Amino acid sequence: MKENWEKRKDHSIITAFLVFFLLTVVFGLIVSMQIHLGKFTFPFYLVVSGMFLFATSLETESRIGEWIASLSWTLNMFGLLLFYQYVTGNWESWVYTWPLIFPVGPGLGQLSYGAVKARREPFERGKVLIRMGLGLFVLTLIIFKLFFQ
Repeated sequence: MKENWEKRKDHSIITAFLVFFLLTVVFGLIVSMQIHLGKFTFPFYLVVSGMFLFATSLETESRIGEWIASLSWTLNMFGLLLFYQYVTGNWESWVYTWPLIFPVGPGLGQLSYGAVKARREPFERGKVLIRMGLGLFVLTLIIFKLFFQ
């Protein structure tokens, strides 16, 4: 059962608006409520930068938008991984979580860019990169948990 990509609509303006609006609300709350992020400042700014770049990538019509989307989700994955490590203190996970940053991060960027812009090629590339990255992650997780405990 194949999807009809020609009939899908481009929702990039709506998605970009929602991302920019969400970032504005988050920054407004942080400033107005004087929230101090402490050790979570760096991961927070990585995720915010990634989301800003992703929203910006949606507004480009050239092929550079796909590259910016890939970079943005790489930053997001790096920030989310740092957030996880700050919360749990599991710093040893750096050894086996790199496949989540690359190639899963760019894969998520390609997949989400293709889904929002209604383009099949980046969507399919993203699925392949995500599968490859998750496979590498599971493989390295098993190897390092079994042999290097």
